[in-house]
Amino acid sequence: MNSTDRRIYDCFLIAAGGLSLGPKIGWQLMNEYFSCASDIVSGNFKKAPDEDCDTEALESFITKSRGAAADSRRREAAEKAIERYIEFGEKLSREYGQQVRAQVLTIFDEGYPEALRHISNAPIVLFMAGAKFDAKSENFAVVGTREPSNYSLALCEKITEGIAGAGYVIASGMAMGIDACAHAAAIKSGGVTYAVVATGLDIVYPAANRKLYGDILLSGAVLSEQLPGEGAKNYSFVARNRIITGISKATLVCGAGFQSGALISAKCAFEQSREVFAITGDDFRPDLKGCHELIRKNYAKLALNSADILNDICPEKIKKSRLDQSETRAFKKDKKADATAPLEFDGSRAGALSEDEKKVFDSIERLCVKNSEPPALELIAENSEGLGAGRVLAAISGLELKGLIIEHDGKRYRINK
Repeated sequence: MNSTDRRIYDCFLIAAGGLSLGPKIGWQLMNEYFSCASDIVSGNFKKAPDEDCDTEALESFITKSRGAAADSRRREAAEKAIERYIEFGEKLSREYGQQVRAQVLTIFDEGYPEALRHISNAPIVLFMAGAKFDAKSENFAVVGTREPSNYSLALCEKITEGIAGAGYVIASGMAMGIDACAHAAAIKSGGVTYAVVATGLDIVYPAANRKLYGDILLSGAVLSEQLPGEGAKNYSFVARNRIITGISKATLVCGAGFQSGALISAKCAFEQSREVFAITGDDFRPDLKGCHELIRKNYAKLALNSADILNDICPEKIKKSRLDQSETRAFKKDKKADATAPLEFDGSRAGALSEDEKKVFDSIERLCVKNSEPPALELIAENSEGLGAGRVLAAISGLELKGLIIEHDGKRYRINK
């Protein structure tokens, strides 16, 4: 076995042994005592540990790595995964040509994401496939529920386009709902997007995202710490979340229930000392309750639009954004209009909404996000499927009485925030 083959085998053995999820010795110790991934497998140190605490941490780590190397099941898993990896690379060449390629990156390589090295228990081995991957790119994570409301989807799309337009790579997990929306919005705006998946690179999960997967390969890259051929497991989704936030400068939670993977991602970002942002909306929306909790407990900052985020993490990039600046102007006008609106509103006082009121409210929210201005009555009626003009007017009257919407000149309506 030549040195290249030895390196590849050792990388796959490390992944098969799950060493990244073991003792948290950290990049600083790893870099100080090892030269490469093969040194970890063989247990070779660059130098003897200086401190007792170093010795204790490293001994535990080496014991686990030697255990993986001696385990016949781990070796067999690594060998099978290498075969899958080679087949996958050949398939990429056939379908996309040389522009899309697969790579095995280790924490010691220059091509490894720089920001990821410094998180707790960073993956030692990372598998990557794609046409556009830059280890030093500035990334922004967008995460959220798999079952978002139309409002959350519209806001996700608009904010993502603004962040991508400012030059950030959009990172997410390629799940249904918000993740898929964020990837698609980045691609639509001409930006780059990275998907961190919970399976091997050669498995598309969920299968419904097959076309999106191909688009991401061409418009960015797919990353995974799982061996090729490895299916989705509960723990792998949680492990994936730390990578999504770890490669990113900040994270936006664009819809999350009380018990969701998006909240785990927010927790990861917070523990990694990354900025966390969250959208907000009405209390009766289950997909926003987790967002409200993050903001309420000061784990996340409120984000109404991309300008809010860019102004916080990188003000100079606001000018570079390809977004129409009418968003900012419209926001300023809305602030002025709010002078005559109630200063506080408790959504719990609104009472139950009828089905017509919910449908009209959804239409107004969605149209406000897309157009950055209060929609006219005619447009609201057109976007409230199945309701005639009379039912739309009745629903609007009910929403006004409950304080949920405010009328502007020309029969235009907006949400009372």
